Amino acid sequence: MGAKRPTVKDVAREAGVSIATVSRAMSKPNDVKSQTRDLVLDAMKRLGYRANQAAAELRRGSSKTLLVLVSDITNAFFASFFKGIEEEARLNGYVVLIGDTSEDTETERAYADMLLMNQAGGMILNTLSIPEDLLPSDDDGAYSGPPLVSCGGHRELDLPTVRTGDEAGGRLAAEHLIGLGHTNIIQVCGSLNVPPFERRYLGFRDALQKAQIDPQDERRIFGDLSIEFGQQAAKTLVASGNMPTAVFVHNDETATGLLHGFARAGVRVPEDISVIGYDDMPYSAVFNPGLSTIRLPRREWGQLAARKLIAVLENQPGAKAPLIIEPELIVRDSTAAPRAPSHGPKE
Repeated sequence: MGAKRPTVKDVAREAGVSIATVSRAMSKPNDVKSQTRDLVLDAMKRLGYRANQAAAELRRGSSKTLLVLVSDITNAFFASFFKGIEEEARLNGYVVLIGDTSEDTETERAYADMLLMNQAGGMILNTLSIPEDLLPSDDDGAYSGPPLVSCGGHRELDLPTVRTGDEAGGRLAAEHLIGLGHTNIIQVCGSLNVPPFERRYLGFRDALQKAQIDPQDERRIFGDLSIEFGQQAAKTLVASGNMPTAVFVHNDETATGLLHGFARAGVRVPEDISVIGYDDMPYSAVFNPGLSTIRLPRREWGQLAARKLIAVLENQPGAKAPLIIEPELIVRDSTAAPRAPSHGPKE
């Protein structure tokens, strides 16, 4: 195994400055005193930090490139999101680079270097985490690095944010099922360590409690959302012998796996159980039965995220104010009234 590659934090420690200062020395060298800039560059050379040559040759102008990071570029969810970003960027004279991190630390660092070396003017993050090299090391946790826009509401930093109203989406799903007469309802969840899934979970739970319905937290099923996870969740529910009358699933991909699993087990949707998903993916309307879901305007989301980042780059008034996009309930054939009054799970 080779030695660990030095990071921006290592450079900051070696130079005796903050990560924010290292970032400015690389991305905005004219904003840093020459003595401080020399300290940073000398530290890079001593450590063998691979950005040092590029840092010494940085352009003095601002980049017209926007970098977009996602955790899984193969996920069909991102197609319309990318389209919206590309449209808005092109209208404003910017170009877009798309990066797939796969939640890999070294990959995240490589993209962080691009931003720190001014190879991109700013970054849109639709990932589960923020690249480590962009996190502040200062005690107050204040962020003063390159321009970032968060699309997930990252907890680590107070960043300009364009995200969807997942709390409201969870409430919409719950209110729809409650309105149909369901009282025996559970959730199939993504990790509650991921802010959007946590917000969906809490919004749904809050609506049940306001309707004086037991949220049955102990019966929730959670894991890595996927078709395979949905199929396994269906097997788990059928094997329990204690089926709810309705299920809220945290994304459509997992919901389609759940529907397939129920079909293989002879469980009818919506006659035996109602299922509502989240996202409104294109295939949701043509699945059999059509999937009731919460629609996220993915193309508009991308447009607004690009608009927000460009506003930050151009120092427009109010650019850093958060923006929340409201979701919409889409009712299809996978949800219906329960066949008989429900009084909660059997003892």
